[in-house]
Amino acid sequence: MERLARATLLGATIASGAVALLGLAWMLGLWPNPYAEPVTALLAGLAGTEVATTVHVVTALAGVAAGIAGLAGALGARGRVCAGVLQLLVFGVLLQGIGPLSTIGYLVALLMPVAVVVMLVQVVRRYRVARWTVGVPGLVALVVGIILGRDAIAGITTGLVAGFAGQGATILVTLLVLTLGLLWAMVGAQALSGMSAMDRATAWVVRHRRAITIVAATGPLPYALFRLTWLTPWPQLGFAEMDMSTRIWGLALSSGAWLGFFLTLGLIRPWGEVFPRWMPGLAGRRVPITAAAVPGGLIAVTLIFSAIPMLLLGRGHSIGDQILGAIAFPCWYWGPALALAVWGYVAHRLQSERAAALDAADTSLDRLPAV
Repeated sequence: MERLARATLLGATIASGAVALLGLAWMLGLWPNPYAEPVTALLAGLAGTEVATTVHVVTALAGVAAGIAGLAGALGARGRVCAGVLQLLVFGVLLQGIGPLSTIGYLVALLMPVAVVVMLVQVVRRYRVARWTVGVPGLVALVVGIILGRDAIAGITTGLVAGFAGQGATILVTLLVLTLGLLWAMVGAQALSGMSAMDRATAWVVRHRRAITIVAATGPLPYALFRLTWLTPWPQLGFAEMDMSTRIWGLALSSGAWLGFFLTLGLIRPWGEVFPRWMPGLAGRRVPITAAAVPGGLIAVTLIFSAIPMLLLGRGHSIGDQILGAIAFPCWYWGPALALAVWGYVAHRLQSERAAALDAADTSLDRLPAV
């Protein structure tokens, strides 16, 4: 456990160093400064580009200093918690906009066609009944859809490739900051582990993790359902009319949200602990805790970082529109609930593994010959 804590702290230190170097590059004009756009971050809109960039660099350097001190053994648990809180408050609130949510959402949507094809092929290979009720019909529908919508799909692909090429640097910066947030959150959590208050909190989360996870799973549903309405022939909010490319992209975005719904439920389902039969090369194996905790934690950090910017996005609109926005993008409860769900999953898995190890040890002792 100590080795994991040191590795996490080392990763957080490196991430802080990379983020600090980025800020210095922006200060020196070596790279376009994203804070030049006021909507990029709350502090940039309130105090301007220079203040936001300075706070960015100073906070990242403070993270480097705290990380080095922690690795040298000169920073106690309280200091690591304070360092983590500082990083999360600055990079998760003051220097945050809606960019992370858009970036992660678009990346997931881009990968969904591949995921759907793999899943359907595996269903055909592994399940006799579902092969003809789900797998084959799904593949046929997919092929027919690609043939009928080939021009629209080609347009989407061209636009996405151009968009990601033009925003590649911004996407990398976004992912780096999210990784920094996740690592410092882990540093703080690891520093608190073992304390009586943390143990009581963990016990409460594990006891209620099923209800918490179900609440977290509802988070992507409003968005998933809203994007599905793009497939209907009726006019949509904000669109006089939509071409086929927009409708297909809406379906991809919706499928990404549905994936989030099912993966969140996996935190309390058996297939969240053992890979299901349709997973190629992994069927029947135990799911590594990190395989669920790291992506789940990253999405939770993304949602928490985006909560305030998404709520502020409705400023200037009517109360009804603001409420509608808060329902369609419920980051304000979805992020914290998902973080708690991941916390409960990790604690449950660790408890299960410890119990299994004790049972195995007892069984070994029972097999020893009596003296």
